[in-house]
Amino acid sequence: MLLVLLVMVLAAVAALLTGGRLTDLADNTLSGLHWLAAAASGQILGSLTGGIAYPVGLIGSAACIGVFLRLNLRRPGVALLALGFACNALVVALNGAMPVSLATLARAGINGFVEGPRHELADAATRLPWLGDVVPVALPGLGQAISPGDVLIAAGAGLLVYAGMGGTGRVPVEAPPSWEDLEPKPAADHPAQ
Repeated sequence: MLLVLLVMVLAAVAALLTGGRLTDLADNTLSGLHWLAAAASGQILGSLTGGIAYPVGLIGSAACIGVFLRLNLRRPGVALLALGFACNALVVALNGAMPVSLATLARAGINGFVEGPRHELADAATRLPWLGDVVPVALPGLGQAISPGDVLIAAGAGLLVYAGMGGTGRVPVEAPPSWEDLEPKPAADHPAQ
């Protein structure tokens, strides 16, 4: 999820450049943050424990994320987040893991693939392969393959940060001087005749 973090930082910078403030983000709290904490806990425990705990942790995590997204659906960007998570959940549910394209890994500058419980190589039997990790992100030293769902999640997170900081989408500029500002003013010690 390096892309998500990068987009969030860029969104914060864009918001600052267009009149947004970090204090607005702090004042703009989301509902149900405890559901996100529960989702993260489920993923971490499932990954560390392995076995049946992994799919149970994923299902519990998905349910918690769903509740959090539903509580905040009216916020800018949350609908994109929900769509991205739904795309990822669908392809993982149909395949048992996130399918990864070897060609995408190569385009991202990654040599080799280590299969694990969260990722598997895409092949002819992969269902909805276009929802898998098929988008190359070729950052020097940080290349990765991500899914269209991850792209939607990044866009939604960026929009949530930008809107939460009060970015206007316009670069602030000083107003041009008015005609009254340009006209010479009479001197105060010489009365007008």
